[in-house]
Amino acid sequence: MVNRTVSLALLAPLALSIGCKREATPAASRAQSVAESAHPSTPVANPHGPMPAAPAANSGSLRVDSPARDELIGQGQEAPRFRATAHDGRVIESAGRRDKPLVVYFYPRDETPGCTVEAEGFRDAAREFEAAGVDVVGVSTDSNEAHRGFATSHQLGFALVSDPDGRLASAFGVGVRMGFAQRITFVIDRTGSVGRVFDSVTPAGHATQVLAAARGS
Repeated sequence: MVNRTVSLALLAPLALSIGCKREATPAASRAQSVAESAHPSTPVANPHGPMPAAPAANSGSLRVDSPARDELIGQGQEAPRFRATAHDGRVIESAGRRDKPLVVYFYPRDETPGCTVEAEGFRDAAREFEAAGVDVVGVSTDSNEAHRGFATSHQLGFALVSDPDGRLASAFGVGVRMGFAQRITFVIDRTGSVGRVFDSVTPAGHATQVLAAARGS
């Protein structure tokens, strides 16, 4: 009887410590919080250094023919060459002279608050972009399946491109950290050059700023 009582007494503190153990915050939640709170004007460096030059094809839906850059591409420089099949099957190409300007905007993640506001801004200005003869493409590391869900939920009529390994982002010099691309927008003019770079983006009202810049490209 004595031995049994002693054993139970010794086990009681251990049981209490196990039952009160706090679960760690999921890594994905921490990463999403970092992506949403990061200051948009602060370049985010790849922790492993610059990505290697992209091969001719890096997935079934995205081809990047330009090398990675150590810094953000500048206005007046030739835009990176890529060919992508968007979430809705549309094919987007950047190479050479174009019939119309192309807006390429990078954002961290589908369905996050800031990214949703930004996307809905482009959606709401869709008629104005069309009237101005300007195409819009959103790019993130999300899959095309996630893009389809995002587009359906918010009735987005423009193309969304999946850049799962960040190679397209790297070709523009856009930083990717913990799987989230930096929020930066580029306007590619009819000559195939970068006509405007927005490296400090506030999601609300951003589409209006981009439209004004694209009209002159």
